[in-house]
Amino acid sequence: MFTSLKKSAVGAAAVAAVLGAAALGAVGTANATSYLSPEETYLTALDAEGISYGSSYYAVGFGYEICGDFESGYGFFEMTEAYLNKSDYYYTPYEVGFFIGDAVGAFCPQYAYEIRA
Repeated sequence: MFTSLKKSAVGAAAVAAVLGAAALGAVGTANATSYLSPEETYLTALDAEGISYGSSYYAVGFGYEICGDFESGYGFFEMTEAYLNKSDYYYTPYEVGFFIGDAVGAFCPQYAYEIRA
C-alpha cells in the first residue's frame, strides 16, 4: 500500500515538474519584454492559465514562500509533494507545477536550475 502511494506521489511530482518547466519558460519570456512588476507578471500568468488563487495577496505570498523554500534547501520534487499533501492548499499537480514555475520565473530566477523536465 505504501509503495503505490509513494509511486503516486512521485508520478504527480514528475507531472508537476514538466508543467512547472513550461510555466518557467513562459514567465521568463514575459519578464524579458514586460513593463509589469514581478508581482503583476506573476499574477498575469496565473490569470492567463485560469488558476484561481483567492486574493492577489495570498498568491504573491505563496510565490515568495516557494522561493523561500528553495532558499532553505528544498528541491522541486520535495516542494511539489509537500504542496500537494498540505491541507490548506487545494491545487492539482498541474497547478502546483505552474505556481512553482511562475514563482521562480518572476521572483527567484536563480533557482531555475531546480526545475527540470
